[in-house]
Amino acid sequence: MSRGPARPGSGVVASPRDRLGEPVRIFDGRAAARRTWAWLALLCLAAAALVPAAVVYLHARVWWVGVPALLLSMGYAAAAGWIAGRDRPRFRGRVAALHTGGLAVTGPGGGARTWDEFVSVTVAGVPGGPGGRVRWCFTVVADDGSVLRLGDDIPDARTLGVAVAQEVTARIVPRLLTSVEAGESVRIGPFAVDLDGVEKDGERLPWSAVRDVVIGSGMVTVRARPGRSDLATVASRMPDALAFNVLCHQVRDLVEDF
Repeated sequence: MSRGPARPGSGVVASPRDRLGEPVRIFDGRAAARRTWAWLALLCLAAAALVPAAVVYLHARVWWVGVPALLLSMGYAAAAGWIAGRDRPRFRGRVAALHTGGLAVTGPGGGARTWDEFVSVTVAGVPGGPGGRVRWCFTVVADDGSVLRLGDDIPDARTLGVAVAQEVTARIVPRLLTSVEAGESVRIGPFAVDLDGVEKDGERLPWSAVRDVVIGSGMVTVRARPGRSDLATVASRMPDALAFNVLCHQVRDLVEDF
């Protein structure tokens, strides 16, 4: 017989499923880590085995055997280095479980949190990986100050991080919008938003001068109408960039309706 959610003071600890709801998708980095280590072991062993043979045959001036053996050992070593640089293998793979009500991550730096416990998320996409791949990192902060980082040691980290960012944003924006509607100014990163417009570093754009708010090419940009200057900052250095984007559109729509 299943138990209901634990009651305060009951002495029963709620299971992750009780707290986080039904599982939606598992992002398991252990299998990829095992494959990476297996390839590294094979390539390193092959390179190490060929080096003595290359030395012996080169010393004996049997060039047609020694030179290919040396080249093969160098090729295997280079391949091992390329894989290590691309996949950055870790001794312990992490597993992230996306739930309807939260996120659970096992392994180094893991934990289980409901969506309501997350208060901020920062998205960083660093280009220049092997094959032009973008390395994604999502830094999620909980209400107790603890930090959870989701990187490329988790498979399909971008899909997971976007899902987390959307859930956090869905909870941040209503609170911020309520404050703005009450006449307050709210700050997200270097920007301040209120009913009159957007401000950054002392430069203000009224909503009538805002053409759009976009996230792209690694930047968060408040695009101004002709005759005014855009306001911009680096997306990877701005917490809650997605929430800022959504809030700006909602506040601008609110102002335009009056």
